[in-house]
Amino acid sequence: MINSSSGRVVFVGAGPGAPDLITVRGLRYLQEADVVIHDSLPGDALLAECSPTARLIAVGKRCGHHSATQDEINAIITREALRAKCVVRLKGGDPGVFGRLGEEMDHLAAQGIPFEVVPGVTAATAAGADAAFPLTHRGKAASVTFLTGHCADGSEQNWSAHVKTGSTLCLYMGAKTLPSVAQKLIQAGAVSDLPVRLLSKISQSGSSDVLTTLQDLASDKIDVVSLPTPLIAVVGAVVAPPRQSTLVDRMAAFVESV
Repeated sequence: MINSSSGRVVFVGAGPGAPDLITVRGLRYLQEADVVIHDSLPGDALLAECSPTARLIAVGKRCGHHSATQDEINAIITREALRAKCVVRLKGGDPGVFGRLGEEMDHLAAQGIPFEVVPGVTAATAAGADAAFPLTHRGKAASVTFLTGHCADGSEQNWSAHVKTGSTLCLYMGAKTLPSVAQKLIQAGAVSDLPVRLLSKISQSGSSDVLTTLQDLASDKIDVVSLPTPLIAVVGAVVAPPRQSTLVDRMAAFVESV
């Protein structure tokens, strides 16, 4: 049953960081909102697009520095929806990809508060665009898997199953666990020289792009914790830079063609 005394909540994906990577619809809602409840990922440039009369409420979460629990965030969203006509819940990337969207939607549904979801550009697709590699490639990867570097309930990913698919693996969050994840992937059957791309602050100033391998990552040759955050790791053959043909290659191709 819809609570007729409530406003509407719109979940908006802010995209990977650059303010011009939000969708047109998402930007329109941001400019029309009475209240914007935002995470720590959307930057000041995007928040500056909000209406001058909008109230901004920060509820950002970062590893070890949580400004609000999920229950508190749920309560804030409900409180503001009962007071305002339009509440935007602004999340980094895409709300439905490791954004705890389901929990907040379930809470609103239980309260009878209407909501809408506006998708955003998620970190994995933005990383590929920034670093000029595809997430899928004929003959290299026919599928993509989004994974969290650590599960909230302490459970372990089925690394063997992921390796067998040959999928491009996009690891969100859990930068500190990446050396351990690399070890587990090798133990599960992944080749040790499989390329890995570590991309930080995608589409933003101060971005970082490190090309390495599972073996080097597993052996702590890469100081992952020193890299800027947020960080995503993309594992698979697709992340290797295109091989530049040499004069010898071109001569060999010519000989074969005659």
